[in-house]
Amino acid sequence: MIGTLQRHLINLDMLLADLEILHASEYGQAGHIKLLRDIQTVLKAIDDVAKGETVTSFQKAVSTTGLAKAMEDKRMPGIYNRLIGYVLEYWQTSEKIEAILADQFDENADKRLDLLQVKNIKAKSQFKTVARAMGKHDYELFVQNLGLNHPDWAWQA
Repeated sequence: MIGTLQRHLINLDMLLADLEILHASEYGQAGHIKLLRDIQTVLKAIDDVAKGETVTSFQKAVSTTGLAKAMEDKRMPGIYNRLIGYVLEYWQTSEKIEAILADQFDENADKRLDLLQVKNIKAKSQFKTVARAMGKHDYELFVQNLGLNHPDWAWQA
């Protein structure tokens, strides 16, 4: 199990390194979204493997990677995964809202717009709730590691 966990942790470390390479102008664009989805997949695999590990063995495995600070708790992969899901949902609904406002405004647009705005607000609200529960230090690591240093996600955790 440790070998599998190590492989997943190394994959995650490489994906996070790819995120660091992205330019600020690529925030929320296709490349950023693809990397976040890939990270979600790896985090899910890490979370599944971590369930079979003791806290000590998980921390030992993480300590050999560059993720020791961000993943010191074996619950963090699941939490990161959930937060990324909220970010992606927020971006997706924002994009749909912008499309409706730009050129798809017909008689049903008000209903669709209302539903999307509620979904958008809910995603951001759920994100905030989980982020606050993480604490300031863990939240700052999350934002930094995932290239989310943007006003959309800037507040005190």
